[in-house]
Amino acid sequence: MRPLELIVEGFTSFRTRQLLDFTSLDLFAITGATGAGKTSLLDAMTFALYDEVSQKPSSPKELVSQGAKQLRVEFRFVMRQTEYKAVRTWRNRGKTAVPNFMLEELVGEEWERCSTQNAAEIIGMDFKTFTRVIILPQGQFDEFLKGEAGKRREILRQLAGFQIFEQMRKEASDRTSRFKAEREGLDKVLEGMQAPTKEEVESQQLELANLEIAIPDLDIQAKQSHKLLEAEERLFAQIQQYQKLSVKLAQLQQDASQIQVLENQLRNAQLANSIMGTWTVLQTVRKRVETAIADLAHTHKQLELAKLDLDQQQQAYAQSRTEQIAAQSHIEAQERNLALAESLHIQQQQSETELERANQNVLERSQVLKEATKAVTQAESDLQAIMQNLQSLEVSLKSSQYDPARLEQLRQVAEPLTQWQILQNNLTKQQQKSTQLQTEIQKFTQQLEKSQQAIATAENDFQVANHALKEAETSNLQALQTSHANALRAELHDGDHCPVCNHLYNLAGLPELPELELIDTAALLKQKEVTERQLAKLLQDKVKIEASLEASQQQFQTQNQEINDLELQVAKLQKQIDQVLQSAWQAADILRDRQVLEAQESGYLKLIAEQKEMAIACQNVENKLKTSQENLQLAQTESDKSAQEKVLRASQLQEISQRLLEITDGKTYESLRQSIEQAKTELSDRLKAIETKYQQARETFAKREESATKAQENHDLAISEQAQQESNWQKELNSVNFTELEFLAAQTARSQMDAWQQQIENYQRQEQDVTTRLQMCAESISDRQTDERAIAKLREKSHQAEQALQIASESRASIKAWLEQAQQKRQESQELEERKIALQSQEQTYHTLAQDLQSNRFQEYILDSLQQELAHRASVLLQQLSEDRYILQIESGDYWVADNWNGGEKRRVKTLSGGETFAASLSMALALSERLSMGIELGSLFLDEGFGTLDSETLESVTQILESLRQQDRLIGVITHIQSLAERLPTQIHVRKSINGSELVRI
Repeated sequence: MRPLELIVEGFTSFRTRQLLDFTSLDLFAITGATGAGKTSLLDAMTFALYDEVSQKPSSPKELVSQGAKQLRVEFRFVMRQTEYKAVRTWRNRGKTAVPNFMLEELVGEEWERCSTQNAAEIIGMDFKTFTRVIILPQGQFDEFLKGEAGKRREILRQLAGFQIFEQMRKEASDRTSRFKAEREGLDKVLEGMQAPTKEEVESQQLELANLEIAIPDLDIQAKQSHKLLEAEERLFAQIQQYQKLSVKLAQLQQDASQIQVLENQLRNAQLANSIMGTWTVLQTVRKRVETAIADLAHTHKQLELAKLDLDQQQQAYAQSRTEQIAAQSHIEAQERNLALAESLHIQQQQSETELERANQNVLERSQVLKEATKAVTQAESDLQAIMQNLQSLEVSLKSSQYDPARLEQLRQVAEPLTQWQILQNNLTKQQQKSTQLQTEIQKFTQQLEKSQQAIATAENDFQVANHALKEAETSNLQALQTSHANALRAELHDGDHCPVCNHLYNLAGLPELPELELIDTAALLKQKEVTERQLAKLLQDKVKIEASLEASQQQFQTQNQEINDLELQVAKLQKQIDQVLQSAWQAADILRDRQVLEAQESGYLKLIAEQKEMAIACQNVENKLKTSQENLQLAQTESDKSAQEKVLRASQLQEISQRLLEITDGKTYESLRQSIEQAKTELSDRLKAIETKYQQARETFAKREESATKAQENHDLAISEQAQQESNWQKELNSVNFTELEFLAAQTARSQMDAWQQQIENYQRQEQDVTTRLQMCAESISDRQTDERAIAKLREKSHQAEQALQIASESRASIKAWLEQAQQKRQESQELEERKIALQSQEQTYHTLAQDLQSNRFQEYILDSLQQELAHRASVLLQQLSEDRYILQIESGDYWVADNWNGGEKRRVKTLSGGETFAASLSMALALSERLSMGIELGSLFLDEGFGTLDSETLESVTQILESLRQQDRLIGVITHIQSLAERLPTQIHVRKSINGSELVRI
């Protein structure tokens, strides 16, 4: 991977857009002041590719330049002859942020989106590998070569990323503990489960099978008993029903005579109802005749009255015409006088209007004067009240106990006091927890002492049992040898060759062999095994107790450290509060005093605000009083003027009115005009009324004359119709064989007839129903008999059968439920046992893995192998960089350098000069870079030289080494703060601080 171009904007210290072109660079230095942003250029590359940076927060919000709303990083590079461009942006939109990433490749002359947006797939390295391979921390390799063995392993572990093995070991150990705890928990669950045995299950299954056979028979017996009981109960109910029906039929037969009377009454009512229409018509005609006779008499009387009224109205009409002529002459004389008074009346109206306007003006000016006087009085009263309130507020302000200085002190300590209270509470809790841990440590210590004593006793018992077993085995071996020797002696004779020693056998001088018995070692062996198991168990318990004790002690130390930290923080806060208050204090008193002072402050500020409002109100009232007094003077002047005008208008009106009265004989013009109009109206109305009455009398006479003629015609028609209907009615009575009196007696209301009909039908229906049911009961009963005693016996028998069936069914259900629970328990027990075995296997696997991954075993092997491989490759690289002068070797854990220019003389790396050290550490860095790159082409390297200062000789050596790297077709960038080194390199990229952010300057 070879960089081509880097563009940054809004990234860390680079606030404005900066461009770094790598195309013309091969060996260059990145220089600048501390904090200018030299390392940020490398961070920009990793941020664009992986969205991560080293040793900084990777969040874009933390990387964006201060005050900037967005950042943008664009990185172009070549990988396997293909040009790529990674663009990563971030924009802040208030509450939300918008990140964006685009990875493109150059196809021809056009940029196209890559099929994958994961830069690691294209480069072949993830973020951590990239930073270890491309960016070489030169200073760490220098420390690696010169450090002690333990320090060197730790540095190599970090550089190679082998921390993963330690993390794996810790994870494996944690999983071992978790699986062990779960397995022990399953042991306790299995102990408390108490699953049924196979024999108990088979016994219950046999009992269930017997019940399955017996229940159908019991069910048949119960059903048969129930059917017999139901049949007997039905027979008993039918016998009772037959008796009730017999009694009811006898009662119905007693009511038969009453029903016969009702039938006769109903029949007569129905006959009378059949001729009711003719009777109704006859009644209507009779009433019509009576009405016609009355109407005829009434119309004749009204006709006579109308004739008399018509004559009177004719006389009144003639008299009114004579009176009209005289009244008309008098009205004409009055109208002539009215014309003369009209002009004076107009003048009078104008004068009255002007006088009324003057009166209104006087009233308005009087009202204005009264309101102005009232306003002045009110303003004076308001001013006096406000002055009193101002005096009262001044007294309240002087008597206020508000202490602003004290309140400011309490507010300054409010936040430290809150933190002090929280830390104090935490300190109390941590001290309690520390006491508990100390108690646990004492308990575990006592348990460990008891365990050690028990182990010593068990070891002694084991030694005794083992010694006794060995003595018994030795004795048995000797007894067997003696027994074999006696058997061999019994077979040999004097002069025979002994098959054991190959000598001649001679009885003379042979010692007599003792007779030994064999000792049974089974009991001794069992005793040894028992004591051995006891000892092993005690040793395991001891390990557990020691582990618990160690964990508690570590927790106790951690807890004490936390307590010390909390005490320091509490003391610091308390000192801070003491510096502000400068007196003894209590948290509750401070809170209470602050609340009181804040309440007093609120009251004091409220009084100040009220005082300001009162002062403003006082000024307003004074202005209002001044305005009211001016208005009062103006109103008094206007009131006097309006009174003078009123007197003048009244004098003019009186003069005109006097002249008008002289012309109208003491009447006003309006009165005269109204009296003339009234006289004309009354004359016209009186004449119209007389004419109307006369006309109405003529019309009334004509109408009544017509009514009399019509009434006579109606009378004659009604008499004729009555005769016809009387004849028809007599025929109807004869048809039903009734007289009119019998017809009237037989008349019955429709509701009563319906009631009689319903009563008769009910009786007939009941009689028929009872008779039918009685016959059916008799047929059903036949000659069978039963009683309550027989039914009770059958009911008891049925109950016993049902109870036996219920008991058997409940037993079956209970056994089934028990079997289901037993099966479930046995299945759960089996599953738990299988889970326990699996956990035990996993526990052993992870325990073995944790043991294998310990630093002194697997990790040491891996690190030693890697160190040998790196040393060999670094030696080859060092030869290339030093023109075959130096060879790097590792012997007995230390690094040596052989100098071929001095006959292969070996020197420790610690004794090398600055330039030689730089070459050796650079070789080691390049070796690790090649190892971690896994064969990926490395087109660029960035070195952090890590030197404090360089003398001229060392500077020259470093420059030559860098030049040799330059010749390997690599882009070499050196981050340095040594200006003399930077000046020796072909190009410098200087990072310069400015007010607008860091800037890149090519030198």
